[in-house]
Amino acid sequence: MLGASANLDFLRSMAVLMVLFDHLCRHYHLDQLGPVAVANAGFFGVLLFFVHTSLVLMYSMDRSALSGFALVKTFYVRRFFRIYPLSVLTVLAAVALQLHATGRDIDFGPRPGFLELISNLLLIQNLTFSPSIVGPLWTLPLEVQMYLLLPFLFLWRKRSFLRLLVLWAVCGLLGHYPQVIPGLAWFSLLLYIPNFLPGVMAFTLPRRPVISAYWWPPFIFSLATAFVLSPGRRSGGVLCLLLGIAIPLFKEMTFRPLRFVSNKIATYSYGIYLGHSFCIWFALTIFHSWILFLITIVFLPMALYHGLESPALRFGSRLADKLSKPRLAVKATAV
Repeated sequence: MLGASANLDFLRSMAVLMVLFDHLCRHYHLDQLGPVAVANAGFFGVLLFFVHTSLVLMYSMDRSALSGFALVKTFYVRRFFRIYPLSVLTVLAAVALQLHATGRDIDFGPRPGFLELISNLLLIQNLTFSPSIVGPLWTLPLEVQMYLLLPFLFLWRKRSFLRLLVLWAVCGLLGHYPQVIPGLAWFSLLLYIPNFLPGVMAFTLPRRPVISAYWWPPFIFSLATAFVLSPGRRSGGVLCLLLGIAIPLFKEMTFRPLRFVSNKIATYSYGIYLGHSFCIWFALTIFHSWILFLITIVFLPMALYHGLESPALRFGSRLADKLSKPRLAVKATAV
C-alpha cells in the first residue's frame, strides 16, 4: 500500500463517478430512483473521497521520512499547491462567465459579493456562511481544515488504532452539536471528522490481505447501497469506519482493464470533480448535446491536469523540498 494502489484508484474513481451521476440525474430532475434519493449517492461519494484523501496523505507523509516541524511545513506547502490553483481557477471562471450554483447546476446568475468571492477563493465558505459559487466547492473548506490536523494525527498515530477509534467515537457524538447550536456553527468540520479518521485508522492497521481482490468492487458498491438506503451522519460514519478497517484486508486488484480505467479516472478526478458542472452547463444546458458532454468531460479534466494541476504539483514539491533541505543539510553536517 505504500506505493500506487489499484484498490485506492478504484475507490477514488467510484467517488467522483458517484458525484457525477448525482449531478447528471439532478440536471434532468431525477431526484428519486425508486426509493433512493439520488443526492445520497453523490454525498456518499464525497465521504469516500474523505477516507481516500486522509489515507493517501498519511502514506505521502510516511514516504517523506520527515518529522516534526519540517514534516508539517512541507505538508502544508504541497497541499496548498495541490488544492488551490484549480479551485481558484474554478471560481474565477465561474465569475468571468457570470455563472453561479443553483439548486441543481450552475447557470447564469448575479455576480458574487466581495465576501462571497473572497470566501470561495480562500475556501472558507463554511466559516463565513457564504454559498459556494460552484456546487462541488462546498467540500474543499472541509478538506483544507482537515489538512491542518492531518500532520499532527500522523505524528500521533503511534498512539494506536484503539485511541483513534475512541477519537472517532467522541467526534461522532460531538458532531451533532454544530448542527443544533448556532454558536458552534464554525466547527462544521466536526461533522465530518468521523469520515476522515477511518483513512488514518487504515494507515495504522497492519497490511494483511486475506480477501480476494474480486470482492473489492462489490464491497464498495455494498457500502454505497447501504448508505443510500439508510442515509445519515451516523450511518455515513459507521460505513466509512468499516471501509477504513477493510482496506488493509483486501488484495490488490490485478484485472488490467479495470486497473487502467481506475487509474485514469483517479488521475483526472480533481478536474472531473470541479469541472463537471461546467461541462453539464455548456454541453447539456446550452447545446443539449450528450456527444459534446462526453467530449468535454474527458478532455477538460485532462487539459486542467496537464496544464495546471501537474505543473502546480511539481512546483509545490520543489518548493517543499527546498524548504526541507536546510534541515537535512544540518543533520548531514552534524553526522
